[in-house]
Amino acid sequence: MVVVLLVLLLILVAIGALGFVLKVALAVALGLVIGLTAIAALTWWRIRRALFGSPRDRRRGVGGRPQGQWRQVRGSSTVEVLDNRNDPPA
Repeated sequence: MVVVLLVLLLILVAIGALGFVLKVALAVALGLVIGLTAIAALTWWRIRRALFGSPRDRRRGVGGRPQGQWRQVRGSSTVEVLDNRNDPPA
């Protein structure tokens, strides 16, 4: 197995493709490291937030907003009923 790898390495050196192969291998390794680091950071953040809550929740008290208060929402929405079930069919 080692002999096959050494022969392959010598062939790559001979044709001048070793630089390209090393660049691709380095890029793949760097991408894996960055990806695994990002996944680990996001997982740790979600676990910490699930266990302890967000900093905003900790300022407001247990459970997010204080008891008895509604969340204020900007804007308005309307609902238009197109099918009135009380009217008999025509």
